[in-house]
Formats: sequence, C-alpha cells, structure tokens
Amino acid sequence: MTETGGTGGIVDAILREVGFNPAVESDREPDRGTVRAVASAIVVLTGVVLLIPNVTVLLTWPIEPVGTVLSLLGTVVSTGLVAAGYSLYHSNFSNRNAIRIAIWNVLGIVVLGAVMVGLFAYQRNAGAAPVDQTFTIANLLAIGAAAHVIIGVYDARRIRAEELAAERRKLAVLNRVLRHNLRNEATVMLGHAEHIAATADDESVAASAETLTRHVETVGELANEADTVMSIYERRGQQLEDRSVREDATAAVRAVAEEHPAAELSVDVPEGLAVHSDPALPDALRELVENGVVHGADEPTVSVRAVREDDWIAVEIRDDGPGIPEAEYQIVTGDSEITQLTHGSGLGLWIAQAVVDAANGRLDFGAPESGGAVVTLRLPPA
Repeated sequence: MTETGGTGGIVDAILREVGFNPAVESDREPDRGTVRAVASAIVVLTGVVLLIPNVTVLLTWPIEPVGTVLSLLGTVVSTGLVAAGYSLYHSNFSNRNAIRIAIWNVLGIVVLGAVMVGLFAYQRNAGAAPVDQTFTIANLLAIGAAAHVIIGVYDARRIRAEELAAERRKLAVLNRVLRHNLRNEATVMLGHAEHIAATADDESVAASAETLTRHVETVGELANEADTVMSIYERRGQQLEDRSVREDATAAVRAVAEEHPAAELSVDVPEGLAVHSDPALPDALRELVENGVVHGADEPTVSVRAVREDDWIAVEIRDDGPGIPEAEYQIVTGDSEITQLTHGSGLGLWIAQAVVDAANGRLDFGAPESGGAVVTLRLPPA
C-alpha cells in the first residue's frame, strides 16, 4: 500500500491540485542528466533565494499583522517552488518540457521584477517613501514565479497532449490501412494455398500448402483481433452497457466448444450477475477460454466462474495448462515493454485488457499451486 501521509504526501497532493502531476506526462523514463538538473536547479534556486527575505521578516519582531500574513504566504509559496523544482527533476516530463517549465519560471521573475523596479523608480522620483523594497520584491516575485511555474506545467502538458493527439491520428490511419490490407492479402493467399493443397500431386508440396494455410489463417485471425482491440479503444468507454455475465460466458464457451469438442468446458456463474462493460466482453471471454484450451493439457479443462468481490464482479477463467509466461502478460499489463525478444504471441490478452480498460476495471493473472493459469477480469457491477 502506498503511504500518503507526512509532509511529502501533503506537498505532492498540493502540487497535483495545481496541475503539477507529471507522472502521467510520459510513458518513458526520461534521461535525468545535466539538462534536467539545470532546469530543476533554476526552480529550486528561485525558491531558496526568495525564501530568505520572507523568513527574515518573520524573524523580525514585532511586525504588523498584514506583514505577518504576507510573509507567511511568501514563505509557503517559496517553499512550494523548492518542492516543485525537486519534483521536476524526478518527474516523467521530457527534458525539453522540463526546460520549458524552468523558462516560464525565469520569465515570471524577469517580467514582474521589471515592473516592480519601474514602480520603485517612479516612487522615488515622485518623492514617495517606498516600503521595504527587498521584502516587497521577494514576496511578489515568489507569487509571480510560482504562478509562472504552474503556467509552464500546463503549457508543457498542452504541448505533450498535442503531440499525443498527432501520434494517435497517425497510428489510427496506419492501423486501419494495415488491418484492411492484412485481411485482403490473407484471403488471397488462403485461396491459393487451398488450391495448391487440393491439386498438388507431390505430397511434400501438399503438406507445405497445408502449413501455409494454417499460418495464413492465423494472420487473418490476428487482423480480426486487431480490429476488435482498436474498436474497443476507439469507443473510449463511451458505449458501456449492462451485460449478463452468465449469458456472455455461455456464448463464449459454446463458440469454443464448436471448434474444440474434446475440451471440457464449464460455466459457473450465478443467474442475474451483471457487469457494466464494453460490448466486446464476449470476445474477451472467448479469447481467454480458447487460449486455455489451445495451451492446456492433452485433454484440456477450462472453467469460467464469476463472483462478487466488494466493488467488483470478478470473472475468472481457469485452465490446466502450463500457465501464461510472466513476460507475456507483463507486456499486456504495461509492466514490461515490447521488444524484439519479448512480445506477445497473439492479441487475445490485449482484447481482455482493452475491455477492462474501457470500464476502468482490472486484469489480473495468477498461477495456482495446483498448476494451470487463472485470468481474472474485475469489472464494475451493473
């Protein structure tokens, strides 16, 4: 359990409230080198320099009540700048956006500082007696610098959001074209492979054609699965509906049983149990059941059961196979990155992950001591 108490937790909570929540800004761990250290140091140094005059006034006794309030405000804001600089270094903001935030901080000091210098010059020329200039400058600059750091954070997040939007548009176009072409090409290749297998006199050629047929069918299935995954994410959870777990689980098991009649499949779901889920829930259940059959024992046994757990409906798919490799499901859950050496063998788990993501649910993996694998979809009740 994550600890949220203490000064650090309070500071983090305040930073998040004003928009400084950089943990979600980037999916990649940034390079925390010299550039990042300089950007962070600029913000920290600003807070430290402006903190000294504000604390000095507090230590001077007696002072007017208004002065006390202003000094406390300046002290808190200056301390916040120091905390923001520290958080900036450890955040997931890119180095470019970290520099952008530091520049906004400096810009706030320069602009507001120039205004105050001009104001004090005007007061002197007019014969007025200005108040404590050091304290006034430090107090106002602290507020101005903090305000500009917040502006810089929102500016960096806006830039990142625009970049992500452009990347999503490109990815969407690429996915549509790629999936369409894959399906068409797979259909053409499948027709030729079946023709060769049916007409070839050479047994080795016929065997190769049959092997080609199986692989082409796999390519076509991947294209269909990719369609399902992308459709779920494109809906963005805006078409959630109340679904009967028993009906969806029964439909999934029935579809798998038609293709794998030797498998022992069972459904143990109470009548009336319903979840608030994406319409693709039956596809996710079918993929998980089929995965358990294909990778199960010689005579595979797969069961689907569902129970209510506090605020969730837990839908569990259990098989008697060798279990799902940890490296494979960690890619799906985001705990590991896709590389040339670590990647999933299919998209069934991705469909399940997309379904729970759409409903703000959770996908969990287990390995019972008795063997096999357990995949659990935790979805909100209807």
